[in-house]
Amino acid sequence: MTARDPDKIAVPAPRRRGTDERRRQLAVTAGRLIYERGFESLSVNDLADDFGMSVGGMYRYIRTKTDLLVMACEGIYGDLRDRIIGATTRAESPADRLRIAMQVYFDACEQTRELILVMYREYRHLPPDARARYQDREEAIAGLFADAIRSGIRERVFRAVDAELVARDIIMLGHMPALKGWSLRGHVGREAVAPGHIDLILGRLVSSGIHG
Repeated sequence: MTARDPDKIAVPAPRRRGTDERRRQLAVTAGRLIYERGFESLSVNDLADDFGMSVGGMYRYIRTKTDLLVMACEGIYGDLRDRIIGATTRAESPADRLRIAMQVYFDACEQTRELILVMYREYRHLPPDARARYQDREEAIAGLFADAIRSGIRERVFRAVDAELVARDIIMLGHMPALKGWSLRGHVGREAVAPGHIDLILGRLVSSGIHG
């Protein structure tokens, strides 16, 4: 009998894929209910009823109620850093690289605006390890922006600025629709927010208004 090539063995098992998808659906439902009711007002029984699962079945996926909040907040950044890197790989200039990175980031923030608001509102309930993980992911994304800005400064495409400060300005601009959506409503359409932010940042950085 010849040994099988491990690279040709089919993985993962269907049951594992099904479990992961069920957990993802649970995180989405938890995020929605926490957004609507608040973390303190939500019970595991409420979530089980809404999700169509027994309370006992719910505890196959969580250990405590706080795990629900952690699961929901994990969806804010997820693999966003990798997606930004993938989207900017072929950018021909620092301005293009930064513009594309901001577009991917702002689009992701728009898609997760309710979760971003949940994170700010319920941050005090997150355990220390979940807070640290969230902060690390956000810092990694800010680092991509800062690297692009520093590259543009070195190539004399961008003005000399504090790259770390501007990178964190971008982070906060992405959170603006979640935190101040009521202020934008009736004044700026959703489709105009990201392009406006991108023009604002590049206008600050690029000489003569050339955006790449």
